[in-house]
Amino acid sequence: MRETPSMRVVIKPILPVTDLASAVAFYRSIGFDVESYDDAYAWVNEGDGDIMHLRTVDGFDRSTNHTSAYLHVQEADAWHKRVSTGDAAPTEVADMPWGMREFSFTDPDGNLIRVGQNV
Repeated sequence: MRETPSMRVVIKPILPVTDLASAVAFYRSIGFDVESYDDAYAWVNEGDGDIMHLRTVDGFDRSTNHTSAYLHVQEADAWHKRVSTGDAAPTEVADMPWGMREFSFTDPDGNLIRVGQNV
């Protein structure tokens, strides 16, 4: 058996975008603090740190984008209410057969964001 280090692993997706300014505006509209690094890269922050990154990709075609991220949260309904007040058009919150209460939305670049909590 392989020995596993005893540290928590945190994965932060890097989402491709066509226009960083538009992506930043979208994520701010749904309540995130977004910090730009330069004209092509930004951090989407929640609470005390970043949870995902945005990166401009030259020649990126949003119509063929299959990128997605899953935000595992404590209160999916509260997150749904928050996201619904901005520019996102989230699906309804639902209890799923795999033991999660979740919803999803797609950003303007076609990145699918699923948000859920354990039930």
